[in-house]
Amino acid sequence: MLTWVRAAYAMTNRMVESAPFFIVGCPRSGTSLLRDLLRSHRRISIPGESHFIPGYFRGYGNPHDDMEARRLAERILGLHWVRAWRLQLTPESFAGDRTFRQLVSRLFSAHAAGQGRERWGDKTPHYVREIPTLVEIFPDCRIIHIYRDGRDVALSWLRVRFQPRNLFTAARMWREYVGAGRRAGRNLPSESYMEVRYESLLARPEETMRRVCDFIGEAFDPAVLIPNFMARQPRRWFFGKGNPVRYGPRTIVLPENLEKWKTGMSLRERSLFESVAGDLLEDLHYPTEGLARPIGRIERAWWRAHHRFWWVLNRLNDARIGVLFRTDMRIRWARTRGRVAKAR
Repeated sequence: MLTWVRAAYAMTNRMVESAPFFIVGCPRSGTSLLRDLLRSHRRISIPGESHFIPGYFRGYGNPHDDMEARRLAERILGLHWVRAWRLQLTPESFAGDRTFRQLVSRLFSAHAAGQGRERWGDKTPHYVREIPTLVEIFPDCRIIHIYRDGRDVALSWLRVRFQPRNLFTAARMWREYVGAGRRAGRNLPSESYMEVRYESLLARPEETMRRVCDFIGEAFDPAVLIPNFMARQPRRWFFGKGNPVRYGPRTIVLPENLEKWKTGMSLRERSLFESVAGDLLEDLHYPTEGLARPIGRIERAWWRAHHRFWWVLNRLNDARIGVLFRTDMRIRWARTRGRVAKAR
């Protein structure tokens, strides 16, 4: 038993300094699918979304001594996302770490070692807006930015009770997320940043996954063509039905996930989306219909107010509101610390 513990600890220390990869992109663009495919690789481990890395790095930075390392580790281990990983770690496990990279890597490496895997990655879609910070923390990391036709993203996004609550907001957020990822990617070398088109992943899965494996420096494993689904809990609401957890068949070729907007959107809805994000659709070589129109300030204000009202209402209806509030306050405090430190 002691020999096994020592071997696991040694493997964890080796992985702490290994080059990680990050799967990013606008939510509902295939980030979960790509994660579940890569989780099938015999060497790769990807836990649930982390959410804290950029904000905590700006807020707390590198620990200068054992006490700072333990305190920062305690803050991170207390986040409900990280608690879900069920790690056998205590703040004392991080006492010797002197960089934020080491501390974060120790978390992920412990998760990977627990699964008998040798390489770790992260899938947190919103990090698509944080690529420069990820590269600052992990200069040798690999960024995989997956994108999808924004109209199909919007249809998928609006079916769930979080984030955008109307088509205008969905189009604006898709444009913001994808645009931020591509702008950051243009400033990175080709060996650090890769774009994956969701439609290509479905149409040519083996070709696409071979490129992804090559990009992150792993040998192609045929197992990555079959997703290793991560267990998810349905959201629970105080009022109304919760979102069911749906898994597709054990294949990634799902033709019905392509170009749903052609039948799922009315002419008026397609016009609204093109008016907000038609330029990015064209840049990504998605077909447009020439339906763009000017959107006045009053209409924009209405859509923003509509989104905010329903977003707040749905947050209050979430049965996890207590956990979400505490976690949100911790993240906001870290961001505030980061802004104050930057202003000095």
